[in-house]
Amino acid sequence: MFFDANNVSYSDKGGSFICSFNGKGVYNKEHVSMFNGDEWFDGDFSAGWFYPQSGLMLPFPEDSSRAALINTQTNRYEIGGQMIGVGENIYFSEIDQSGAEGLGAVVVRKELLLSDTLDIGKLSACRHANGRDWWIIMPEFDSNRFYRYLLTPSGIRLEGIQEIGDVVPSGVGQAFFSPDGTKHIRFNGISLEDGEYTTIYDFNRCTGLLSDFRQFNYPAYGVGPGAVISKNSRYLYTMSSINLYQYDLWAEDIEATRTLVAEYDGHLDFLPTTFFQGQLAPDGKIYIASNNGVTSLHVIHNPDAECPDCRIEQHGIELPTFNAFSIPNQPNYRLGPIDGSPCDTLGIDNIPLARWRYEQDTLEPFQVQFYDLSDYEPAEWLWDFGDGSTSTDTLPQHTFPGYGTYEVCLTVSNANGSGTQCKELEFTMPNSTAEEKQEVVAATAFPNPFRERFSLSLRPGWLPVDAWLEVYDAVGRQVHRQPLRAGVNSVELAGQAGGVYVWRVVQSGQVLGVGKIVKW
Repeated sequence: MFFDANNVSYSDKGGSFICSFNGKGVYNKEHVSMFNGDEWFDGDFSAGWFYPQSGLMLPFPEDSSRAALINTQTNRYEIGGQMIGVGENIYFSEIDQSGAEGLGAVVVRKELLLSDTLDIGKLSACRHANGRDWWIIMPEFDSNRFYRYLLTPSGIRLEGIQEIGDVVPSGVGQAFFSPDGTKHIRFNGISLEDGEYTTIYDFNRCTGLLSDFRQFNYPAYGVGPGAVISKNSRYLYTMSSINLYQYDLWAEDIEATRTLVAEYDGHLDFLPTTFFQGQLAPDGKIYIASNNGVTSLHVIHNPDAECPDCRIEQHGIELPTFNAFSIPNQPNYRLGPIDGSPCDTLGIDNIPLARWRYEQDTLEPFQVQFYDLSDYEPAEWLWDFGDGSTSTDTLPQHTFPGYGTYEVCLTVSNANGSGTQCKELEFTMPNSTAEEKQEVVAATAFPNPFRERFSLSLRPGWLPVDAWLEVYDAVGRQVHRQPLRAGVNSVELAGQAGGVYVWRVVQSGQVLGVGKIVKW
């Protein structure tokens, strides 16, 4: 299947893929058209299905076997003597995940909810303060009006239309809620002459109403911007083609915190790898697509921090194929109720869900930085590093005493309960003789084939000490060598000729893994 900028992917709580939507149809877990899910767009405008954020998929309240799909389309209208693409209509569909022998089936197809001219894309959703239902809001084209829908166990309904603040000019961009649901952001790129608009509202999860309108207008340096917010809901990043900015949403004067944190470095992947649209991922990182068809994504490794500590890596992820403007449109599925609010009426509690990741220091291999990714409002953190040491920090750094296997556990708690996640981290000392050699590490290289760089992913939980990656060409000459650290390592081979290469993972002289990879 083919994704353009309209990208909706949907998985279960464990991350297993269920289905996807690209505007042309709904596709099942085998990546073929779902029953009753094909030929979605039937208009006369060829761009009617691929605009970003023109689709959104949500779990049906109180029924995990169903999913709700909301989508819009795009059409051309004559405005001011010009033919302009604008959003058109809102549709509702329902997916039975158990249908068609477990492959899923569309059981309600494109039920028309609204016929109006709308902003281009900009579909966004946020969990209701009761912890069960969903707010879906959709802005009108070149207006200050919003349509406000509510998805409940009985279906979807229009709750009202709100007018707030000044007119927001419509253009290609993004709209979304902060992960904590307190703010709504709308980012529009209009033209090189009219610039781009960052619009910020406060959001009431009980009523679904916006308040405290703020809007900033700046020159545009390219076509088609985007924006995204860090997991801690503090930092807003806006992508303006050749520039990447950071705002502090916790500041009294948000606009005054606007800081240029990265400029396009001139890299070409056939086409320029400029900054387009972004998405906060489950690993707490932000991934940014380019506004060209390229084979890489930009990465913000620590977006919860003020830049430069946010660590932006341009075109740091190489993809197996060309990505045409595409990034998923996903709300925060793990947002619970507002405990104690007037809308906290269903008896649903925020029971903390522990999640975390780690990064091994490149120069000090026994030193590890831990990142909390927990959900559902934890108030206390307890890290047990498995070596007799503990920490109550949210982002602790810990130095392990030496080789060995350590069970590291994070327990997060609040007044409603607690949750724990444990992982084994292994600092392995290689065997000293060839006779005792074992395959103690599994490594995977991807994409294969690659263009300029590939990623080498080490076995989860293995933290190498004095381990290196070596790359050899077809005649056995070593063309590259670099130290390895836990997780995913980026390997740059842009200056090498196309062909077959052999990679080896070597620790203290012992080969722990070998594989072949092809450069285009």
